[in-house]
Amino acid sequence: MSQFGSGVVARGMRSMSLAEQLVSDLRAAMIAGDTVRRDVIRFLRASITNAEIELHRALTDDEILGVIRGQIKQRRDSIELFRKGGREDLAESETAQIGILQDYLPSQMDEASAREIVARVASELGVHGPRDMGRLMPELMKATAGRVEGR
Repeated sequence: MSQFGSGVVARGMRSMSLAEQLVSDLRAAMIAGDTVRRDVIRFLRASITNAEIELHRALTDDEILGVIRGQIKQRRDSIELFRKGGREDLAESETAQIGILQDYLPSQMDEASAREIVARVASELGVHGPRDMGRLMPELMKATAGRVEGR
């Protein structure tokens, strides 16, 4: 990762929370004059604040990751619409913003590792076919914890 989104700070051995990392990265983007990154982080922090107001509490890192995933999904939808409308320039801008947001997500698991986890969890649960999928999927989602897409 670049100077942004590293997640680790030299204060003792403590890692920054995702919210603290966003504040730090916002400052760094402002100092570096990176207006795209600055604007993406500002919009993301506004979305996080809106969710916190709605819930009447601070969000956990996992909840912030959910907000980030939601932002990525919105941008993917926008890209599709921009391309249909012949606005490739706006689609490219949204793609760049997705790249910035993805810096904050946990690294994605490769297919071989995902298959290994599926086999292990299926064996533990005694899953023997498509009719057992309802029991398997919730356990897989817990086991992979945001490192694979749920599709």
